Amino acid sequence: MIYANPGDTGSVVSFEKRYGNYIGGEFVAPVKGQYFDNISPVNGHVFCEIPRSLG
Repeated sequence: MIYANPGDTGSVVSFEKRYGNYIGGEFVAPVKGQYFDNISPVNGHVFCEIPRSLG
């Protein structure tokens, strides 16, 4: 069976456009406000942004 890509019509899964760090039960923006693209290993396309949280 072939599934629709996340975000496409008929997809069985969906993602937010951007995530924060999951701290204390909620998503929190990174302190420096930096994000980077999360690339799917399946098709090489960006499907969301995730926080860049370096010390």
